[in-house]
Amino acid sequence: MVLLVVAAMAGIAVPVFSGKMVEANETATKASLSEIRDAVMEYWKDTKHVTLDGIGTVATEAQRFQIDWLFANPVSDDTTVDFDSNTRIGWNGPYIAESTGDIVALGGPALVDAWNQAIVLQDVNSSADLRDVRIVSGGPNGTVDIPSGTATSALTTANVGDDIYVAIELR
Repeated sequence: MVLLVVAAMAGIAVPVFSGKMVEANETATKASLSEIRDAVMEYWKDTKHVTLDGIGTVATEAQRFQIDWLFANPVSDDTTVDFDSNTRIGWNGPYIAESTGDIVALGGPALVDAWNQAIVLQDVNSSADLRDVRIVSGGPNGTVDIPSGTATSALTTANVGDDIYVAIELR
């Protein structure tokens, strides 16, 4: 009789606990995405006109949103600050203190969500004056479902799936 009661209680507790874990992971991921958003906005403000070779080669728009650049100066590939306080332009990081993912497994510095999956940056239209940028977690299933070329304003529930994201507009 005692075993039946324990088994019944376990049958109730396991689903409740697993639901709380998903909720806790979503909350932690949303907090991480907000912190990354703040870092990306600061990085963008500083490096909008940064040079790649330290002389005059301006970064291409595709290179502008590499997660690596939040950790290391794109010119020196280390944490050397290359910021001109008069013009307020240049790399003034690191914008995020350290990688949260397995650098070796992920091929470089990376940011991961609460499910230990890589967080991605989506730059929807790199040629637009007003940049539509998303910071996206694949959510519980670990797969980013949001199409990278779809404007944030055009996303639907079907596009998003279980993904978690924050969107920012940058000039």
